[in-house]
Amino acid sequence: MGRQRSRIEVVERQISVVDHDMEVLFAELGMHVLSLRQPFITGDAKQAYQSLLVEKSALDDLDARILHLRQLGQSLQDASSRISKLKDMIDEHWKSLRVVFGRIGVIAWEEASSGVLSEVVRAILPHIEEMQEKAAALRRTKETVSLKSRESPSVLRLPLKLREMLITRRLDRFAKTHEEFFINTGKDIAEALLIKHLGSGSAVELDTQYHKLTRDIAVWQEEKDMLRQRISKDKSSLEEVGVAGSVERKVMELQGLRKQQSETVTHLAIGYGKLICKMENPWKQVDVTAETLRCYDQIRRHERIRAQLQDRIGDLHLEQQIGELILLVEEDENRIAHLRQLIDQYSRQIEDIQKDIGHHREQIVDLKQTLAKNLEREEL
Repeated sequence: MGRQRSRIEVVERQISVVDHDMEVLFAELGMHVLSLRQPFITGDAKQAYQSLLVEKSALDDLDARILHLRQLGQSLQDASSRISKLKDMIDEHWKSLRVVFGRIGVIAWEEASSGVLSEVVRAILPHIEEMQEKAAALRRTKETVSLKSRESPSVLRLPLKLREMLITRRLDRFAKTHEEFFINTGKDIAEALLIKHLGSGSAVELDTQYHKLTRDIAVWQEEKDMLRQRISKDKSSLEEVGVAGSVERKVMELQGLRKQQSETVTHLAIGYGKLICKMENPWKQVDVTAETLRCYDQIRRHERIRAQLQDRIGDLHLEQQIGELILLVEEDENRIAHLRQLIDQYSRQIEDIQKDIGHHREQIVDLKQTLAKNLEREEL
C-alpha cells in the first residue's frame, strides 16, 4: 500500500506542475488577448476585460514612473560624478597655473632687478620696485648689523646679535611672502596678456601653457555650471512628482507597489484567459497573433496532459482499492482458517469429554449395582 500511495503522490506532484504551468499560460494568454486589436469584450469576458485593462494601465503607469525616476536619479548621479571629476581637473589645472604664474613672476622680478623689464609690464606692476627696495634695504641692514656685531666688544655684541636675529626673521617672512608675490605678479602679467613682453626665452612657452590651462578651465567650468543647472532642473522635476528625499528610496517604495499591482494584474489575466478558453471557437473572426495561438495551443495540450494524469490518478486509486480489498479478503480468509482450527480443537475436546461422560456413567451403573447387592445382604 505504501508503494501505491507513493506512486499516487508522484502523479499528484506532476499535476501540480501542470497546474502551475497552466496558470502561467492563462495569464500569458490573457495579456496577449488584451493587446489584440479586437479583444474579447462580450458576455462574461466583458467585465474581466475591463478590470484587467484598468489594472494593467495602472501597472504601466507605475512602470513609467519608476523608469522616469531611475533616469532622473541616474542623471543626478552622473552629473554629480562628472562635477566632482571636473572640480578635481580644475583644481589640478589651477595648481599648474600657480606654477606658471610663479615662474612668470620670478622672471619679471629678475628682469626688474636687472633693469631690463619692459615698460609696458612695469606699468601694471607698481609695487615690484618697492618690494625690491624693501628686500634690498633689509639685506643691507642685516649686513651692517652683522659687521658691527663682529667688530664690537663682547659686552655690546649681544644686543646686536638679537637685532640681527630679528632682521633675519623679517627676511624669512619676506621670502615666504615672495612666493605669493611672484604668483600674484605673474597672474597680473598673464591676465594682461603681457607674457610675451618679457625678455626671457621661456616667455613663449609660458604664454602657451597659460592659454591652454585657462582655456581648459573655462571649458570645464562652463560644463560644471551647465551640470549644476541640470541638477537643479532634475531636482525640480523630482519635487513635481512628489520626491523630496532619496530617489532610490522612492523607487523601492514604488517597486513594492508595483509588485502588488503586478500580482493583481496576473490574477485578473488568469481569470480572463480561463474565460477565453471556455469559449467555443474563440478565434472566429478575430485577428489573432501567432504568439496568441501558440499560447492557446499550449494550454489545450496541458489540459490533455492533466486529464491523462487525472485518469492515471483514478486508475491508481482503483488499484489501491483493489489492493485494499484483496488484503481484507486475505485477512478474512486467515480469520476463517483460524476459526476452523479452533473448531477442530473444540470438536476433539468435546469428543474427549463425551468419552469421559460415557465412562463415568458406566461407573455409576456398576456402583449402583454394588450398592443394591449390599442392601439385599443387610436385609437378610
